[in-house]
Amino acid sequence: MSYALISIIGLILAIVIGVKRKVNVGVISLFFAFVLSFFVFNMKIKTVYAKGWPVGIFFIMMAAMFLFSFANVNGTTKLLAEKLAYAIKGNVRILPLVFFLATVFMTACGADPSIAAFMLPVALYIGEEAGMKPIILCVSIIAGADVGGCSPIAVIGIVTSGLAAKGGVTNYWPIWAATATTMILLCIIVYFVFGGYKVKTVVLAETAKPQKFNVKQLQTLCTVLFVICLIIFVKVDIGGAAFIGVAIMLMLGTANEKEAIKSINWNVLIMVGGTGVLVYVMTEVGGVKMLGKFLASVMTKHTAAPLMAILAGAMTSVSSATGVVMPALFPTIPSIVKEMHGAVSPIELMQVLQAGSLGSVSYSPLSALGAMAMATIPEHVNKEKLFTQLLIMAVAGLALTVLLSFLGVFRLFI
Repeated sequence: MSYALISIIGLILAIVIGVKRKVNVGVISLFFAFVLSFFVFNMKIKTVYAKGWPVGIFFIMMAAMFLFSFANVNGTTKLLAEKLAYAIKGNVRILPLVFFLATVFMTACGADPSIAAFMLPVALYIGEEAGMKPIILCVSIIAGADVGGCSPIAVIGIVTSGLAAKGGVTNYWPIWAATATTMILLCIIVYFVFGGYKVKTVVLAETAKPQKFNVKQLQTLCTVLFVICLIIFVKVDIGGAAFIGVAIMLMLGTANEKEAIKSINWNVLIMVGGTGVLVYVMTEVGGVKMLGKFLASVMTKHTAAPLMAILAGAMTSVSSATGVVMPALFPTIPSIVKEMHGAVSPIELMQVLQAGSLGSVSYSPLSALGAMAMATIPEHVNKEKLFTQLLIMAVAGLALTVLLSFLGVFRLFI
């Protein structure tokens, strides 16, 4: 058995064990990377983690998460959601749009997509009183979390743009645009199919006016805006700018340092890092090239993109898109393009890879964001019905991605 095939089997086993045992796939990936490197491939473990650990991506992700952890800990994020809900007064028809845009903005600035956990309860409470179906708000907020999260300065976008750059694609805009198009279009379809436009302006039950932002919360908002300005206008590196903001908030005492560190999503960080090390080992022994050749052998010019979307969606249904699927599949794209003699664009494959893994499966109640939606719905709402609806949304989102790809819509952004 060739080293390349052994490395591919190692990746498959890491995903399967991680899912079955409900443990971090990144840790299991490190296990296979180190064991195979030392006992089978005759590689030095020190070299493996020194060259394989994605230091740049890891640093930027951690910095962005750390920055927004202060807003989560001191209640800034939750209060902002309450103020948004109060601001629309009785015009519930625009509630999905308002919360979609707000979630997009916050995650685009660097907040973790799990920010949806703060947005959903508030939106569902207002929507419930007006009779808006929960599925509309769930889809809108989950979509907002991922559309914003895919921005170049947000967690998912940092991972994707970094992987794309390694594959020779430095223009991240077409990739982000494809995912955003899929998710926004599905939001619009769901809004009209489930009658969101039929909800009339109503006088809601007396709702207490949210309190004003306190000094620490105002300091947090100002610091985040300052960091965004550093990144956009001064062109400071994302990771460096985020840590400048972190240092400022630490010195101002905007939140408890230990709580802020604890609230960082270390699970995702370890998953991305660990998987990156195993993929590095696969690349060194020819596993990525072999996987690319296999995928190219079952693809044609017209089916390559749709098949990549389906594969990404299927893999994401049992593992993490950001931590496992994209780090595993992105490196195969140059090999696929080469084997197909340039018949398909690498950017197009990257578009459907991200859109297929994030633009669909995120809605599933078995995914992190879908599970959050299930956990936040009011007690009297039919949970079985919403569970089924979210599953349908996941399938519909993947089908929409495949359709848009097949029709060539994504190519308009290239």
